[in-house]
Formats: sequence, structure tokens, C-alpha cells
Amino acid sequence: MKRSIAGVITATLLAGPLAAQGYPANGRLHFTPLENGVRIEGRTDHGARAIWCAAADYARDQLAARGDQDIYVSEPQVRGFGQPNAVSFTLDPTGLTPSEVFIVGPSLTRQGSRLSVGHALSFCPDLYLPSR
Repeated sequence: MKRSIAGVITATLLAGPLAAQGYPANGRLHFTPLENGVRIEGRTDHGARAIWCAAADYARDQLAARGDQDIYVSEPQVRGFGQPNAVSFTLDPTGLTPSEVFIVGPSLTRQGSRLSVGHALSFCPDLYLPSR
């Protein structure tokens, strides 16, 4: 009895992180769940558009975000050789200075960059994502 309770507790604690890791866009991105968001690491052949697409897809499917809801860069990518290729997104703008994205490419390097989930999903049609 104690063994099955411990198993259920362990499975419950690991379910979120393991589910996020099993959420690959193009098989090259790794997802780490955050409170109200996600951290995405990796590279794609489609640049920033694919990262925004993946973040919006995750927000919609895992965080129940609406299409008119904004998603923000909470921790931007750090430029430079040898730097990790990771960016964090959130649905909560608290502590951020939101700014509209006009040029998608550099938007991942600016904290507070924002797009609506629906707009970011419009980048997805040519990309493979788990929900497609």
C-alpha cells in the first residue's frame, strides 16, 4: 500500500516536467514548464518565428491560453558565442515592460516582447508541432 502511494506521488510530481519534455517542436526544442509560462531551448531551421509558434502552441495546449491573450518574453536569449540558446515566455506581464513585436528576429533578445497567442500561432502552418 505504501509503495503504490509513493508511486502515485512520484508520478504526480514528475508529470508536469516530463510532459513538457515530451512536447517537441520539430524534435529540436526542449520545453521546461514555468509558472504561467515555459522555457524553450534549442534551435530550428525557422528561427524566431518557430520559437514564437512553439511558445504559443504550448501556451494554448498546456496553459489553456486564449488566442487573444498575450504571451511575453520573460527571460530573453543571450547573444554571443557559447551562450545558451534559451528563451522564457510567460502569460503574466508583471514586472515586465511590454513592447510590441514589429520585427520577429530580434524580439527573442528583448525582455517584454509581446505577441498575441493567435498571432504567434499564425507562424505555425509550415512547421511541425505535436498538436498538428
